[in-house]
Amino acid sequence: MKNFFLVIPTRDRIGCLSDLLLDLNAFAPYISQVVIVDQSVEDYTASIEKLELNYCYTFVKNDRSHSVNHSRNQGLAFYKDEEWLFFLVYVLRIPSQAFEQIVNTLKPNVIDVLIPGIQFDGMKEKEFQYHTILDTIAKPHNFSKGRFRLQVCSGLNIVKRDIFKEAGFYFDEHFTIWGDDWDYGMRLLQAGANIYFEPKILVEHLHAPSGGQRDKGKTLDIGLEKEKLLFYFYRKHFSKTVVKQQFYLGVIEGVKILFSSVNMSQLKNTLKGYRMSKNEKMYI
Repeated sequence: MKNFFLVIPTRDRIGCLSDLLLDLNAFAPYISQVVIVDQSVEDYTASIEKLELNYCYTFVKNDRSHSVNHSRNQGLAFYKDEEWLFFLVYVLRIPSQAFEQIVNTLKPNVIDVLIPGIQFDGMKEKEFQYHTILDTIAKPHNFSKGRFRLQVCSGLNIVKRDIFKEAGFYFDEHFTIWGDDWDYGMRLLQAGANIYFEPKILVEHLHAPSGGQRDKGKTLDIGLEKEKLLFYFYRKHFSKTVVKQQFYLGVIEGVKILFSSVNMSQLKNTLKGYRMSKNEKMYI
């Protein structure tokens, strides 16, 4: 049954995109439509048309100045009420067995949001060291084991229609270089979603050196932008008490760094980021 709606934001790398689109032929029996939202300098329409694709797709141009979340929202304009929404980035390679695993994992109708595993060297041996409460509820201590979690990768997830609508449907475009995965996962959790990370469904990430949000980061003060988005995230999802607690903790940490290394940047970013976050308007 063709009940999967796919959205793929892309930027400049026609080779990577072409490989992913050809990989999706193995998933064609389940695909209702694929929407490709392109921010490339060149027009790759003709290159896409030459590919032998066994499913319906729509190719949309988007201005480079916009965020990747803006591209995802542009793609959502073509949604027709499919049961599952499948969000991908263009630097993925997906083996045919992964698609079979996705369908079989979703079939029992227990999971509302499925996050496949990203394949990387040393995955089975890697153990994540927790530094914050958010880390603890987001990442498995051992990446080779599945678990329910909060953080949802915006660029690789499958979400059930009713849950996605309940969570607000669109992506928050305020998140530029950080925080969109946290915000997306939090909204899904608040909508009552069972969010599951399954590393046995392995997808390869090609680790392109630049693109998407990383290109956007070249025009921003990274430290300040992250602090602003962190406080925006707290304001959006938590009480004023929590926001103030996090602000005071940030100030204390900034003062520690100031006295230990005579570096004021962290303290200044915390103070300024906190103030800037007050001016952000809620998109969702």
